[in-house]
Amino acid sequence: MLKRRGLISTLAFSGLLAGCRSEPATTTTPAAEAALRAEGLLPAPDAEFEALLPATPGDDPLAPLGSALRALQGGAQGRALVLLMGDSHIAFPRLAERLRDHLQGRFGAIGPGRMPPGRAQRGFLPAGITLEQEGEWSVAHALRAATPGPFGLSGYRLSGYRAGDRINLRASDPRGFDRLHLVLHCGPDSGSFRVLAPGIAGLPRATRTASPTTRLIRLDLAPGSREVAVELVGDGQVDLLGWGIDRRGNGVLVEAFGINGATLATLDNRSPAILARELAVAPPALIILEYGTNESTDRDFDAAAYGLALSRRIATLRAASPRSGIMLMGVPDAGRPIRRGRGACPVTPLPALQAVRAAQRRVAASERVGFFDWSAEVTQDPCRLPRLLHANPPLMRPDLVHFTVDGYRLTADRLHAHLLRGAGLGPAGA
Repeated sequence: MLKRRGLISTLAFSGLLAGCRSEPATTTTPAAEAALRAEGLLPAPDAEFEALLPATPGDDPLAPLGSALRALQGGAQGRALVLLMGDSHIAFPRLAERLRDHLQGRFGAIGPGRMPPGRAQRGFLPAGITLEQEGEWSVAHALRAATPGPFGLSGYRLSGYRAGDRINLRASDPRGFDRLHLVLHCGPDSGSFRVLAPGIAGLPRATRTASPTTRLIRLDLAPGSREVAVELVGDGQVDLLGWGIDRRGNGVLVEAFGINGATLATLDNRSPAILARELAVAPPALIILEYGTNESTDRDFDAAAYGLALSRRIATLRAASPRSGIMLMGVPDAGRPIRRGRGACPVTPLPALQAVRAAQRRVAASERVGFFDWSAEVTQDPCRLPRLLHANPPLMRPDLVHFTVDGYRLTADRLHAHLLRGAGLGPAGA
């Protein structure tokens, strides 16, 4: 567990004030602007992400990613972000981690990036990172529209108020990290917190504001940091919508935000203003939407309504991040095992599986977004699922819906190859 004593040192930013305060008077001096950005009071697009993106994505949804990756391969300065949003397939981190390993191995490794705060996402065990949580924290997520917000990109909110309660992150990567990202929802009754890490002062950072607002804070830490904690002061509630770590420098980030049981509709439960700000500050080269498995269980599935909803959400993402490419992951095959033989196929496909996939494909074509055919690339047919279950190593879990670690890694391998081909980069190592 990270200790406060011995970690408190000088401020990482000269003149940095306490975290989220009331809106200050506008100023134009560079030092003051830097301090305000560090507090999340003056969020602006990160020039390192913008530098590698084309002015417009054009008609090719993978062009922004291809442009960014080719620039990195040629030695350009900047960062490229691949952002995945989805259901339990994305909430389980192994698919995204494998894709990250592929891309960072060739184009530059700069850490894991942003994630749900603390242990808000139950069962979230990212590789190489230990997450600990002490005290009385409450958790909410954007799965159901009836759950009060706000929610941002992560879809989770972690709230605490008791002095000394903390969340802690430790990284095993010997390269460590040197930046911390925090997304906080602030309001008139908000309290204060401390950041405990090398290279930054453990002074209280207030979050109280005259009216509800959100702060996107980026703090520079000592190079090679391996541990960081956020500790509550106890003078009011602190609401964390997300946090993350990375390293300064050139390379690729792959960030993934999933909620177990999610459908496409859960995107509407995120605050549009917060989501737009998070996308604007770190514009992705590619946004990947992975939904459809839970919709496939709906016996009354309305393909026309689903198609309209999917088109509307693509339009919303385009408006929020106009220089980003967008891609859909077509729903993979899934079904229920038949315990007593009923013909040649021992599986009953989810009732709306084919209709969901067909709607996704139609929308991808009409909206000019990318499409990764998960069925063609990995599962191939519902009747083949038991073979994947009994493969060596097994690729499916017994529920014939979710994949094993090896199944998700195989999916990431095929997705990586699909992205490189679409981006005009050929196979890895070419």
